[in-house]
Amino acid sequence: MRKSIIYWAATTIASLGSMNAISSEFVTGEIKRIFPSTSGEVRFRLKNDSCISGSQYYFFEMNENDPTGKYASKNWYSMLLASAMANKEVSINIESCPTSGDAKINYIFQDY
Repeated sequence: MRKSIIYWAATTIASLGSMNAISSEFVTGEIKRIFPSTSGEVRFRLKNDSCISGSQYYFFEMNENDPTGKYASKNWYSMLLASAMANKEVSINIESCPTSGDAKINYIFQDY
């Protein structure tokens, strides 16, 4: 019985997470610019981007107070730097392409 409850909870949580992914968009490209700001955000742009334009950026926060966010953001920043140096594409997940303002990312990944 306990295993059934744990399985139910895990599948429910997983399905809720996938609902969020359904309404989101993926953007892929090589790094054009990385801009770490003094406010604790890392902003970046992709080459030949069809989602943002002008002075818009993708961004994520370097949150030192959140243990999970702290490590994820450091890993993302390292991935951006390595991808830029190797001229490799990264894929990012955002809620939607903004018509104005910047786009906060949900996560970054890279296919090899």
